[in-house]
Amino acid sequence: MDFFEKLRSDTTRYWDKPFLKAAMAVCALSALADGKVSLNERYRVDAILSAMDRLNVHNPHKAVDIMNDYVEALQTEQVRAKEVLLQKISRFSGDYKSARTLLRIAYLVISADGDLTNSEREVLDQICTTLSVNPSEIEKMAESA
Repeated sequence: MDFFEKLRSDTTRYWDKPFLKAAMAVCALSALADGKVSLNERYRVDAILSAMDRLNVHNPHKAVDIMNDYVEALQTEQVRAKEVLLQKISRFSGDYKSARTLLRIAYLVISADGDLTNSEREVLDQICTTLSVNPSEIEKMAESA
């Protein structure tokens, strides 16, 4: 990798770090929506990290570590941790494309282990509200998938 490619890569990682943290917050909230993080949900997170150009500039192990830290925080100090994670997500409420991407990530993680439960729907609705997106957008995304 030449100097300019390295600079471009470093810059991309730096500027997209808030998006990575928001994406991992979405993953943590979505995976824990039913009370536990399943193996299918973990595999789905790995697939998302490798499939998205915007995320694969980051070390996937570090990304998973971030998500694991968020999951642990949610399990130990649920209310405060949830507030902090929703703040990370809310940074993208004015950016429709990023918000839509975060909602797709949420849907993919939540749906990884089957049908959506009421608690999973509540988490999706809360993420939608945080991103200032109508929850019906999730249904449209699911139908077009």
